Amino acid sequence: MVGTRVARRAVHVLLGAVVLLPYLAAGWVLVRTGTEAGAAVGWSLGVPAAAAGAAVLVLPGVRELATTAARALLDVPLPDPPVRSLPGARRRAAAWIVLGAAAGAVGAAAVLWLLPTAVALVQAPWVARPPLPTGPGAWWAVPAGVLLVPVAVAVPAVIGAGQARLAPRFLGPGREERLAVELARARDRAERQAGRARLARELHDSVGHALTVTTLQAGAAAELLDTDPAFVRRALTAIADTGRAALDELDHVLGVLHDDETDRTAVVRDLDALDGLLDGARAAGLDLVADVDTAAGVPATVSREAYRVVQEGLTNALRHGTPGRAHLALRRTGDGVGIELVNPAAAGGRGRSGGGRGLAGAGARVDLLGGTLTAGPDDGRWVLRARLPCGPPPVAPSPIGRRGGAGTRRRAG
Repeated sequence: MVGTRVARRAVHVLLGAVVLLPYLAAGWVLVRTGTEAGAAVGWSLGVPAAAAGAAVLVLPGVRELATTAARALLDVPLPDPPVRSLPGARRRAAAWIVLGAAAGAVGAAAVLWLLPTAVALVQAPWVARPPLPTGPGAWWAVPAGVLLVPVAVAVPAVIGAGQARLAPRFLGPGREERLAVELARARDRAERQAGRARLARELHDSVGHALTVTTLQAGAAAELLDTDPAFVRRALTAIADTGRAALDELDHVLGVLHDDETDRTAVVRDLDALDGLLDGARAAGLDLVADVDTAAGVPATVSREAYRVVQEGLTNALRHGTPGRAHLALRRTGDGVGIELVNPAAAGGRGRSGGGRGLAGAGARVDLLGGTLTAGPDDGRWVLRARLPCGPPPVAPSPIGRRGGAGTRRRAG
């Protein structure tokens, strides 16, 4: 394995001589031209040729080729260069090519001089090779020639080992690129953290609401199991419906985790699903009166967040409120959607035993849309108010040919 590595590094050094050959050939032609046609002609051709030769070293792809060669032949673990290298990185790659050409010239010269010299020394006792001695007195030439062979091999190998140590400095990421990588990693971490926070809010809003409703329904059904079988039957049906909805929501969240675009948008609920949410809260025992305007023309994002705000308010009313009538008003105003939910509060304000992340998450989502959300005790009641901005409501259709009643629908408990 070590011998193979040494051989590969020697090949890398000799490749530098191959890169140098076109430049040497072009230089020889220019010198001959200048000698024969005059210095003015030589300079007029030499300056553009030198500029073109230097430009080749900073072309896109040169750094990638040099990195690939260094990884394959020098056995250096270099990272892949970015798609668009910075100017400083291109200059370092050009300097690496120049250094490699110089190293290749030294390595090739050593091999081309030492190997013929070794052959001549081995033949010296029998064949005259002036200025080398010959005859029996030149017996020492044979062992000297044999020793020159490993020296000829060792020179490019040693140069290749030096190149392997220098390659990360010339071809590895520079300070600017390392900073860009760190910034990209920090951005990715922030995006992942934001995704986790969003999923936590999704789980709290959807699954937490479903668990609250099913717990209250199951408790009420247990108390009335012997005296009101019809209520128990309705409660069990509601529990099954709520459980299925919670499973759909959980599938949605898992779809987001698995980056499945189809599942990601499959069960997102908005104001069109508000009837089911209100019916579930009533079935759980909340005495609710709802006054809900039409949601026509509400943007999808605002509609989803409005649904979540109402869901969080109803969940808190079920968990922490005291018996009494709750009032929900959802109105489509000229520039947005207004939500107000009022329910009796527990004695001494809101008796919360949990972490209170639901309202904080709802407030954060509303704030992202440019809206406002407030919640707190007010004269023995708990009042939640939210406003989500959106465009103006759609123009009402002409009464001619209209079928049905007004656009406002009211739900009473």
